[in-house]
Amino acid sequence: MSQLFTSEPFKPQADLGTPLPVLSNTMVSLEVDGKTVQVPKGTSVMRAAALLGIDIPRLCATDVLDAFGSCRMCLVEIEGRKGHPASCTTEVAEGMVVKTRSEKISLLRNNVLELYMSDHPADCKTEHDPTECGIRALAIHG
Repeated sequence: MSQLFTSEPFKPQADLGTPLPVLSNTMVSLEVDGKTVQVPKGTSVMRAAALLGIDIPRLCATDVLDAFGSCRMCLVEIEGRKGHPASCTTEVAEGMVVKTRSEKISLLRNNVLELYMSDHPADCKTEHDPTECGIRALAIHG
């Protein structure tokens, strides 16, 4: 008979921003903000960064949903690529070099956040604790 309850306290798992990829035997090595990591092929840049302890701002990305990149807060720079892709929908590649912080990325994220805040209710229901609202938390803490 299996035991349903244990004396161990519940420990919530960290949400790495995107679901675990379909298991792959192929490992990919990349660099994120100067740190090297090896992850299974199919892993998102966001998840690889999270495994290194690098937090990329996000609103729509979570482990429980397939990534769709709609909020555009998780933009990154990838060496040798044009534009600033969403880290939640970008799969890692061998030898990839990623920057999650730069002056350009900060400017882009601030512009996106400004658009969200322009349509966000001033009397947000979380006024007693603004960090309960994801948009306000990003505006306050970046």
